[in-house]
Amino acid sequence: MAICQNDGTMPNSRRLGAGGGGIGATTSDEGAMTENPTRIAVVGAGFTGTVFAVHLLRAIDRPVEIRLYDRCGNFGRGLAYSARNPHHLLNVRVSNMSMFDDDPQHFIRWLWRNEATDGKVSDIPPSGHAFVSRATYGAYVEDVFHSAVREAEARGGTVIRAEDDVVDLAAAADGLVLRLADGQAVGADRAVLSVGNFPPSPPFPLDPALTESGRYIGDPWEAGAIDRIGPDDSVLIVGTGLTMVDVVLDLAAQGHRGPVHALSRRGLLPHRHELTRPYPSFLDEKAPPASLVQLMRLIRREVRAGAAQGYDWRSVMDAVRPIVAALWRGLSNVERRRFLRHLRPYWEVHRHRLAPSIADRIDAWRAAGRLVVGAGRIDGATFEDGQVRVIRRRRDGGSGEPMAFDWMINCSGPECDYRRIGHPLIQSLLATGLARLDPLSLGLDLTERFELVGPANRVYALGPPTRGMWWETTAVPDIRKQCACFARWLAEDIAAGA
Repeated sequence: MAICQNDGTMPNSRRLGAGGGGIGATTSDEGAMTENPTRIAVVGAGFTGTVFAVHLLRAIDRPVEIRLYDRCGNFGRGLAYSARNPHHLLNVRVSNMSMFDDDPQHFIRWLWRNEATDGKVSDIPPSGHAFVSRATYGAYVEDVFHSAVREAEARGGTVIRAEDDVVDLAAAADGLVLRLADGQAVGADRAVLSVGNFPPSPPFPLDPALTESGRYIGDPWEAGAIDRIGPDDSVLIVGTGLTMVDVVLDLAAQGHRGPVHALSRRGLLPHRHELTRPYPSFLDEKAPPASLVQLMRLIRREVRAGAAQGYDWRSVMDAVRPIVAALWRGLSNVERRRFLRHLRPYWEVHRHRLAPSIADRIDAWRAAGRLVVGAGRIDGATFEDGQVRVIRRRRDGGSGEPMAFDWMINCSGPECDYRRIGHPLIQSLLATGLARLDPLSLGLDLTERFELVGPANRVYALGPPTRGMWWETTAVPDIRKQCACFARWLAEDIAAGA
């Protein structure tokens, strides 16, 4: 089934949090009911948390108190749209980057009204086939958020941005209690986890001497980590996806000249975006294929049929995108695990593509021998004689190849298994049973109303933690739809006093 039906309702759903008391309503001395603002705590105020807040402020017709918590202070931007490097471009065309599913031209109009920091407004065509910097998109998100806050405050609402780290969350008699890193306890009626992606875990055993040496960068987004790499140092990047591309762009920006090797199991690079024609829908989301074999057969057949009519394969993939959630929901857990084991890398490089100018730069680095991309496996890494030493095992099963580098950077993808995430809030939620892993260990176990499966009602999750339920949960089109649907349901719930 789809995340949300066209009318914003959910099939066979009850109201969010139904069965609870009327939090937010009190009785005055005269006996009349007066409203106290419902307190919404949003844990993680990067892109997902901010978009949810905007949609809730637009959907609700009564005062609410929204408290946005973000330990890094990157409100609205998060890690993705706080990039300082102007060469970090969006991986999605601006035509698909509106914050509002029902207004696809919103971002394009904003670009036309505001002088972009990385190019002329006239460079943005009406088709939206353009790729602006992530910093520009971050400015757009902030601008829309501030406008929504001003309108909400004029109606009596309250929005608080707190640069704090939430380390614990517990149920209380009158709602929820959040404990902050400084020991402060804050009450809330509802809590929304929009914690984003977590840094990758090591994909192989690490020599303690390597971690102590500082030559292993476990979090490629750690501020200043890549700045320590010398211009002529050799670098091994574990992973060949979009994060690897970002790291290469950062190295280039700081004048790096040394050799860079990128290694993954299959050595696949993301494909580039091309200008495409819309392709007609060919899959029935109400009756999705029940097996991967059947689904892949249908997609390959359509790619061949489209090619005969002059369509690029990207057009066919783009026709699949709107119903990915329904396709995922139609698969059993056995089929989903088969997808994760065998097809996921191929899906990623076809689905998550590069802006053409970025693809050109990566091609140029490879042609010049500055970037070498390979397939294989690393069994472990040590630090000896001032270098990172690894044994690379090729996919053909041949003997191991010793390799040495000055630095190693882990770009193997965000950690999805929450048992391996050390943040105290995640550990607390799992330890107390307020949250549990989804069956595939892709995120948290949720109901179809985005509510955590556990003893406490009124705790929800949006974005990457919902990956097990919907699969595609990281791109703007997927997140904005989640946020809009959940905001409508929550607004209706609050209005009903549930």
